Amino acid sequence: MSKITMLTQFFPPETNAAANRIGVMADVLAREHEITVIALKPSYPTPGLFSALSLTKIDAGRSYSIKRTLHFKPHNESLIKRGISEHRMAIRLAAAAFSEPADAIIVSSPSMFLAPVGWMLARLKGARFMWDVRDVTWKYPKESVKTSSIKRIIIDLLERYMRFVLRRSDLVIAATSGIAATLTQQYINDKKLVMVPNGISKELLDMFGGIEEPQNGRRPVVAYVGLLGYNQGIDVLLDVASRLPGIDLLLVGDGPERQALEDRVNSGELRNISLTGYLSREKILEIYKKSDILFAQLKDTPTLNSTGLPSKLFEYMATGRPFIYAGKGLATEFLNDVGCALTVVPEDPDAITNAITSLLDDPALMQELGSKGREFVQQNYHREQLMEQLLRELKDRFSL
Repeated sequence: MSKITMLTQFFPPETNAAANRIGVMADVLAREHEITVIALKPSYPTPGLFSALSLTKIDAGRSYSIKRTLHFKPHNESLIKRGISEHRMAIRLAAAAFSEPADAIIVSSPSMFLAPVGWMLARLKGARFMWDVRDVTWKYPKESVKTSSIKRIIIDLLERYMRFVLRRSDLVIAATSGIAATLTQQYINDKKLVMVPNGISKELLDMFGGIEEPQNGRRPVVAYVGLLGYNQGIDVLLDVASRLPGIDLLLVGDGPERQALEDRVNSGELRNISLTGYLSREKILEIYKKSDILFAQLKDTPTLNSTGLPSKLFEYMATGRPFIYAGKGLATEFLNDVGCALTVVPEDPDAITNAITSLLDDPALMQELGSKGREFVQQNYHREQLMEQLLRELKDRFSL
């Protein structure tokens, strides 16, 4: 039985997409390997949300060892300051892993800065190094921020830094076909890459299976559930709310754009849009129960269009609710093939408003879209089954 050490910024009981993915990855690999997870203490979006939990008891329920280090709250500082802070966090995780014997080191992004630190740790131990790439984060700043010449130099150096690590990895795990294509076209030979898509866990599929239809005779509810970040551009829903005073919009989640959204809502005359902040899985289930339509969006940038397939889309499908996706590229093509959502261009309040109105005017279409989505993930996107591909790759490639 091989010894595998996994370094991760997020891990259950956190419930964000990164924690869900790496948690199932550890569960599946532990079937045939001795796993040690080195993780932060639950910190997202704030450590206080987890203070009442018995973390020792929760971790003891896993079939492998979990070592927790420090709390680390993501912040909205500059790219340089954030990079330094995340490097320190990564070094602390690696230091906690230093005494653990390992045949392989696996890191999962975010944060991308775990990769160079994990690679160095693997080389010191004479272990294989594997990088689970959920986002090509280092490409975002060049496309999303107006930068000075100095910042452009720093961003270029950052990409070179990540290329250096990618090319020296023993295995790169891509979360979407778009990420896989970007990595093999620009950075690495396709022989060292395996794609393990995102999906939905059996636990969540079962949880969402009993969601009943919303009650009639009340105001329609449209909900967004997920990260309130720059790439999501959720401020467009404030404009939609002003166009549709007869519906209620719920923004569920946390992230760097939350404060700006709250400031706009509080300073305006909107009474039909609410920000709930971060919610537990049980409370999110209540949001899904009372929602008529769900919404997701990614901004229009070359990298997001070619690589982005948000994991929340699989969760939305699992609820059996119809949803609207505002975006272009990979995710739009995927959803159109499945036929479970209306797709529109991103950041266009008129297009989004029209899509919401057309769905509310056609209950039969809403039922059809919701049923197609749930049926699709039930048949194709069980996260545990998808992760078994990684288990086979480790055996076939490295005899692990």
